[in-house]
Amino acid sequence: MAKPISIQVWNPSGKHRVVSTKPMPGTRWIHLLTDQDCRVEICTEKKTILSVDDILALIGHRCDGVIGQLTEDWGEVLFSALRRAGGTAFSNMAVGYNNVDVDAAIKHGVAIGNTPGVLTETTAELAASLSLAAARRIVEADQFMRAGLYDGWLPNLFVGNLLKGQTVGVIGAGRIGSAYARMMVIYYLFIYCLYW
Repeated sequence: MAKPISIQVWNPSGKHRVVSTKPMPGTRWIHLLTDQDCRVEICTEKKTILSVDDILALIGHRCDGVIGQLTEDWGEVLFSALRRAGGTAFSNMAVGYNNVDVDAAIKHGVAIGNTPGVLTETTAELAASLSLAAARRIVEADQFMRAGLYDGWLPNLFVGNLLKGQTVGVIGAGRIGSAYARMMVIYYLFIYCLYW
């Protein structure tokens, strides 16, 4: 017999049952559901990736909807089980949906959702941070310090490159490339964009 899945329950007497396969940041999403009379069950397993059997156990015999993750393979087996449990909605906590078999969801009458655009600024910020770290040699300097090699200032020790007046290349100016370019111009960089 499979080990029971550990969960946290919000609004135990809720009329509708919604399962989240992972804890997610904040509680606003929980309150949006509980305000609509949903019982919210959040899987608290420490596994990074749940198996299909784990997710089937979470769905159980009655489930109105599931909030899943990009690490889960949502296909025929899971959508069929969700529909048999009365489920009509699946939301993928991801911008993409390459882990979701859209045809299987349609076949079983399960509406699917994702979160497009939610990571545009954060991805651009990460790219900007990596650009700054590379130009200013931050990772090298950090490793140098942690290794105990610093014994005093030197004129050329991890000087890095001045950004002002330099040109940065952006390949593609979609949502993320454009956001990155807007962030980098504050350093008085020239932006060269291939495929603007």
